[in-house]
Amino acid sequence: MNEQYQDSVSSPTSIISMCYSSETFSDDQIPSTLVAEELQLALNKEATETELNKAIVRCKELVLNSEQCSVERKWLVRHLIELRLRLQECKEALLDPQHPRNKSSGVSRRVIKGHHLNLQPLLRTSTTKYCDHCTGIIWNVVQAWYECEDCGYCCHHKCISSIIRECAHVVASEKGCYELNICPEEGLSRQRYLCAECKTPLSISNVGEARRCDYNGLYYCSACHWSSLAVIPARVVHNWDLTPYPVCQASLQQLKVTVNRPLINLALINPRLFSLVHELDLVRRSRQELHGMRKYLLVCRQAKEDHLLWKNVDTPHLIESTDLYSLQDLVNTHNGELITKLHNLSEIFLKHIKETCAVCKGRGHICEICSNDEVLFPFDSLAVICGDCGAVYHKNCFSRKHEICQRCIRIKERLEQSTLFSDDNGD
Repeated sequence: MNEQYQDSVSSPTSIISMCYSSETFSDDQIPSTLVAEELQLALNKEATETELNKAIVRCKELVLNSEQCSVERKWLVRHLIELRLRLQECKEALLDPQHPRNKSSGVSRRVIKGHHLNLQPLLRTSTTKYCDHCTGIIWNVVQAWYECEDCGYCCHHKCISSIIRECAHVVASEKGCYELNICPEEGLSRQRYLCAECKTPLSISNVGEARRCDYNGLYYCSACHWSSLAVIPARVVHNWDLTPYPVCQASLQQLKVTVNRPLINLALINPRLFSLVHELDLVRRSRQELHGMRKYLLVCRQAKEDHLLWKNVDTPHLIESTDLYSLQDLVNTHNGELITKLHNLSEIFLKHIKETCAVCKGRGHICEICSNDEVLFPFDSLAVICGDCGAVYHKNCFSRKHEICQRCIRIKERLEQSTLFSDDNGD
């Protein structure tokens, strides 16, 4: 049994499979029976190649001498994997003077293809990362790896010189808008049967090899397209379809980078959507009211001192404009979160304007048609504003007067009287 097991531990692949099949336990939890072996197992991260080789031999001996399925054997097998990966990393550092493991290299930040890649610390974490270049798993306990601070692109140190993909942040900034045609497919022949990113030949005989990105319609290999799902902006604005579709990694990162950017002008792209989607129409009306309240708060000294806008608004474009939406705004509209958020903002602003602040309350209007004592504000749902002079009326009152503004009539009469008076003096 020991000879058979010794053959199995000599293969890293078999070790990894056994490691994942066993039950999980804490990485830092060393069995009490192995505490005396702690130094001999080279637990120090700065161990040399010679020390690591000795530790691997000693770890194998302990594996063979431990009982099957025991806590000691499971910990030793897991630690043996770590030692071998650390040894591989040490050998790579000897061949590459710029390797981050070499303290003299000073390499902690790289800028490649627009990526601002930061060297990540060797932390024990449960989050599994994969290299965006080679698709291999990143053993973040022992392997040097980088992550882009802008788009989240991850890669091994050994893959950093082979990066092909442009940073999604740079691509999105240059384009400034989404692809708004639904899956503009052109076919494999237009790509010369090559992957759109890495130019790997794509076989037409194997259907599963060429994977289509639903965002840009291009075909990719399995290394550049991991069948990740994302909401497609074009399908949302044209069909109100928020179903996630498979996209390539490059498109996925672009959509993640721009998900909170107000890049969608629904009033220009598809204004009919407001009449078809009730939730979207409610959001638009609520944003129009908040946009009107914002004008009051910007000129209010008390609101500025209390930082009313800064404290309560985490997405400024929602009240600065009425037509621009981010992709996340549309998703939140569909699930009902956005209308709730806007309603809460409206209550806070209304309390300040109509109750708390005497200055804002004094800037209200009285309907000249009905002479009601009710104070009207331009953002009220029952109010209408004259486009010429800015007078505020009740909607019902304004419609009874056939939408003729009383203030505009008085202004016109005064102008005519002043004209006649000047003509009389001239004569």
